[in-house]
Amino acid sequence: MKKIVALMLSPRSLGNCEILVKEICRHVPDKHELLLIRLTDKEIKPCKACYACLVNGVCPLEDDFTSIAETLASADALLIASPTYFMGANGILKVFLDRCLQLYPAPFSLRGKPVINLVTAGLMGEAGYSEMMLNSFSLIMGLKLKASEVFYGALPGEIFLDNDEQLKRAAALGDLLFSDHERDFASWACPLCGSDVIQLLGKDRIQCVVCRNYGQISQNGEKVELAVGINPENIFFTEEQFSRHGIWLQDMKARFMRLRRKLAVLTGAYASQGKWF
Repeated sequence: MKKIVALMLSPRSLGNCEILVKEICRHVPDKHELLLIRLTDKEIKPCKACYACLVNGVCPLEDDFTSIAETLASADALLIASPTYFMGANGILKVFLDRCLQLYPAPFSLRGKPVINLVTAGLMGEAGYSEMMLNSFSLIMGLKLKASEVFYGALPGEIFLDNDEQLKRAAALGDLLFSDHERDFASWACPLCGSDVIQLLGKDRIQCVVCRNYGQISQNGEKVELAVGINPENIFFTEEQFSRHGIWLQDMKARFMRLRRKLAVLTGAYASQGKWF
């Protein structure tokens, strides 16, 4: 029995995100159970950047974060679904991601778990950077991204209203979740993470916005191609880089403790300036 955990970023019951996840799971050939987490119903307090979790392994904030993270880590596969709000995913995802700092010393990990990212949007072509947000979250967490797709429909259930094409896409994703199939990337997408969102740095230099690795762009006739290599200074792309960044964060906390008096003198000069609303 496989366990699929769906991280739902929509507060709407039986909205497009929920029925999309459930339709996909109807087509998963492996025997499974589906556990849904509506993140907007949970208490997730914003990270205070105190780094206590890196020092003693305990976050001082008491809420639902740890139980959710442990549940995600117990899954055999994940589905993450978000509606599009003002061109982005529901902001609760970023609040949750910021708290994932405490996963550095945690005895469990999400690394290597298959995930399918799902975005819904009301207007064709108006998903903004929602998909990029979900993919960035998955990359930082070390998840294995099996697919990332956008489905269109504004009203609850509209994504499947007289829309056989989107029903077929959902069915295909169900077949894909536990399969051995590797993602196929277009020539104009980042060959390392599959993102088609890049930053032009001048001349032929580029940087992938999602995985933050550098490369070059070239054109062969009408065909645009990207060549991207792993940036050794990247902090999240590989497991080794992720671990190295955790050590850097711990060292930074120690450095703060050494310099805190000098820093307090500097910042204290600004204490009485302005009025707080």
